[in-house]
Amino acid sequence: MKKIVLSLLLLWLVTISVGQEHHQDLKGSNRLTLGLGHTSISKGQVRGKTQWLATASWSLNYDYWLTDKWAIGLQNDIILESFVIEDHFEEIIERSYPVSVIPVAIYKPGKHLSLIGGVGAEFASGHTLALTRLGLEYGFHLPKNWEVGAALVWDNKWNYYNSWGIAFTASKIWPAKKGH
Repeated sequence: MKKIVLSLLLLWLVTISVGQEHHQDLKGSNRLTLGLGHTSISKGQVRGKTQWLATASWSLNYDYWLTDKWAIGLQNDIILESFVIEDHFEEIIERSYPVSVIPVAIYKPGKHLSLIGGVGAEFASGHTLALTRLGLEYGFHLPKNWEVGAALVWDNKWNYYNSWGIAFTASKIWPAKKGH
């Protein structure tokens, strides 16, 4: 049921955002984003029982805007806890302060919403896991090229586990230098 509700919410956000007309001069801009959030991890083990775990996390992301609607970036997350997961083969794996590095493509269909997709890896002692990331960012522009917002991401660690992350974000944008 949760997956259906989340899917409908994401579809609704995309639908209302696509209709928004905007013109932002992002082409050639650089953006650095710091996020503070929580990551919910499936298949976590607590006292021998599998359940979702809520863990604190930080993110530090860099984006370069190719056009006003498209960017490429590098998203970097760290989960601030150690935990144990059970993979699809019922193998128990300890994850100690895992760090994820994901090259992403970003599409901005409207003024506030951005869609994210990428493939990367999660690094922790013992195992490096490949992952796919899909996500949404919603931001509000502030004076002097600042932006605040929220990000929602879903990571699928191939053949191991899934996680959802939500973060409150603050970004600094450095506009492209304009010729005379």
